[in-house]
Amino acid sequence: MISSSIAIENVHHELKNTDGKISLFTQFILLFFLITLSLSSRSIQQYLNDNLNNLLGADLVISGYHPMPVDKQRALVDLSIEVEQTQQLPLVITHNDDFQKAQIKLVRSSYPLQGKPKISLSRDGIGQETTQGPGTNEVWVGPRLAASLSIDVGDEIVIAKKSLTVSAILLHEPDRILEGHSVAMRAMIHESSLPKNTLQSNRHQYRYLIHANDSQRKQIKNWQENNLPGFSLVGKNEGGHPLSMFWQRTENFLGLASVIIFFMAAIAIDMTNQGYIARQKRRIALYLSFGESINRCISITITQWLIGFVMLIFMASILAYGAEYLLVKQLATQFPGIEWGWHLSALLKTWALTGLLLIAFQIPTFWSLYRTSVIRLIRTQQDNRTLIARLFWNFVSLSLLAAYYSDNPQLTALTLGSMATALVIMMLLTWIVLRIGEFWGQRNQGLLPVAFFLMRQRITNKATQIMGLGLCCLLLLFTLMLMKDFGIAIEQNTRTHDGNLIVSELSEEDLPLIQSWVSQTQSDIRQLRPYTSAKLIKVNNIPLNTFANTPSDALATLQHPIRLSWSDPIPSNNKLTAGKWWLMQTEKWQQVSAESEVISDMGLDFGDILTFSIKGQQYEFELVASHAYKPGHGSVTFWFQTPQSLSKNIATATYYMGSMELPDSAWPLLKQLWEENPTLSLVPLQELTKRYDDTLAIVSKLTVGFASMILLMSALVIAASIKGHENNDKQKNGLLMSMGLSKSQCTRLNLYDWLTVSGIASLGAIIGTWIAGHLIYQSQFSLTYTPDFVWLISIILSVVFVVCLVGHQFSQRSLNTSINDLIRGD
Repeated sequence: MISSSIAIENVHHELKNTDGKISLFTQFILLFFLITLSLSSRSIQQYLNDNLNNLLGADLVISGYHPMPVDKQRALVDLSIEVEQTQQLPLVITHNDDFQKAQIKLVRSSYPLQGKPKISLSRDGIGQETTQGPGTNEVWVGPRLAASLSIDVGDEIVIAKKSLTVSAILLHEPDRILEGHSVAMRAMIHESSLPKNTLQSNRHQYRYLIHANDSQRKQIKNWQENNLPGFSLVGKNEGGHPLSMFWQRTENFLGLASVIIFFMAAIAIDMTNQGYIARQKRRIALYLSFGESINRCISITITQWLIGFVMLIFMASILAYGAEYLLVKQLATQFPGIEWGWHLSALLKTWALTGLLLIAFQIPTFWSLYRTSVIRLIRTQQDNRTLIARLFWNFVSLSLLAAYYSDNPQLTALTLGSMATALVIMMLLTWIVLRIGEFWGQRNQGLLPVAFFLMRQRITNKATQIMGLGLCCLLLLFTLMLMKDFGIAIEQNTRTHDGNLIVSELSEEDLPLIQSWVSQTQSDIRQLRPYTSAKLIKVNNIPLNTFANTPSDALATLQHPIRLSWSDPIPSNNKLTAGKWWLMQTEKWQQVSAESEVISDMGLDFGDILTFSIKGQQYEFELVASHAYKPGHGSVTFWFQTPQSLSKNIATATYYMGSMELPDSAWPLLKQLWEENPTLSLVPLQELTKRYDDTLAIVSKLTVGFASMILLMSALVIAASIKGHENNDKQKNGLLMSMGLSKSQCTRLNLYDWLTVSGIASLGAIIGTWIAGHLIYQSQFSLTYTPDFVWLISIILSVVFVVCLVGHQFSQRSLNTSINDLIRGD
């Protein structure tokens, strides 16, 4: 009880110290950020689970990009109570002189299996439920499509030269969840309304909605894995929400981004710990002089930390619940029906994780206090071994956290490696600059040589300040620079080399038609690459989801069919990164090259056997090479590429992907081309870049919020770096003034000190950013890193100015104190 009272009193005293306030505020911001993130994440996860159970439209759904064989359909019907088939593919809809591509769902008279569609009989009408889908020669259009083409009920629209009557506005589909986070415009028609020969598309998806009991669901799941490996299964009890993988990857990204916040918080806490450690040493020395054991003293210190932590998590949790409510309210537009919740398990998990990390920062301090003699406690001397152990422990703890959250080991390793390299460079720069300054000062007179001499005598403290500020500047620079440069690079490359019309899917039968149309309209084909639709189902005879169960962009994409291309020479916009490319006109066609990032994400190795499902048949390929995108020759590239001879050995549909450049006179003729060929997938670059710009705008808003958190942490690091060593600076100023230096001379010395510290930290941050840029840009984004030194230096000069300004204010305040107080460090 006495120990608790002493610990509470110590916490009260810590709140009176500026560095104590900075440390506690840093921990508070960190807790608030992570608790808010955890609670909001759990709200979304709960929404996805409820959404899956209520809006799947079936007990199970099996989907694939080719029809299920007839014998397999019969087997599926025998295993279940009822089966309903739907189809979906992108087609162009025309109305008057306007046209728009939309996702068309084809249904039968028995649709829906579970639930009820909701329709309206006018664009602004009241919704009503119905038990059937549209009739023959009728179409239901979504509200966004109706608004885009100015369609109302009773109008006629044209799909594949077939005129259909709009009989309702489609407000809700009971199986809409299967679209995941798609924002495509939508329409629904009866499958008999269009001739089947118009429905040839690489993205034609077949879905089988299944009503089954518990035992049947288990049988169907096992049957699907063994008999339909090229199909995917989603079920209420089996999970597999279309958004679950997307959100899990989002969580991993946010978790990895949070590591940056952790790093900056660790720097600020470590800086302010200098004053805290000094005060704790004096307290423990006092306790020991009263006859207390060292174990009792350490227990008081740990209790003091726990009291502060409990106080912080209580306040941070209250504010985090308020923030969760506001965020959930904003997310309701994207996740209709999402609700705020207490999520106590998520709260406790975040408390435990954050508490473990924060106490990990204190372990070296507790250990040094336990191992230090009474004489050292009284003298409060700096122990360089303790400093090195503390920095190493903090870096290792945060590196393990980053590895835990990351879904891209290569990116994590490069980021941590860049930071470690930058720290080593800053240590070397500190030693070199101070040694050169001291050597120069021995041959010159004035205050600057004195400043170098004093800094050289306190090189450990200066190195700590420099590394903390430098790492903070590195994280700040790289976070802001990455968003800026990545956006500019993508925009320049896409809009320079890809013409103004993207060809995302062109069948071999339609190729002569397009070539003739291009000739007639004086257009230009910039690039066309052949491919076929394939789905990776096994690696080394292990099912894909079993082989790779860690969420990643690659795995999320490989859940669906991908474009498998072929070429004997290495394409002009690719480069070989490892392995051996095949020979020209080779007959050994079962070889494959994969993008290096896919290999890294999926954990593949050369020699692995990749099994692809192509038009329902399984083919095995040996992974022999890796390639990467090379800017400057168009952006059409493929994750997997094989020899040219594949097209001769596999009877499959061939499609083309590329880009075209259309003159102004050709654009009005697109409407006629699309009416005759509704499955043509042509996307005007203006539309594509608008989607990109809209996405970039959303990401920019998120980045601004994240950058604001980074800036706040940066400010705390700057304040901590100055305040954490304030007592040492006070003692230095007191000794100098006692030797006859004036306050103005001490002020100049302090200014030289802070200019040197911030200058070395800034130089180290720029070098670290340059290293990170060259390593990460090319390997992760296939971009050439070209640093904008004007932008970098302007940011760094701002940081130097802020550091020197705040340092000057602190030094001016301390110089107004008596010399005796300065020497004592009061």
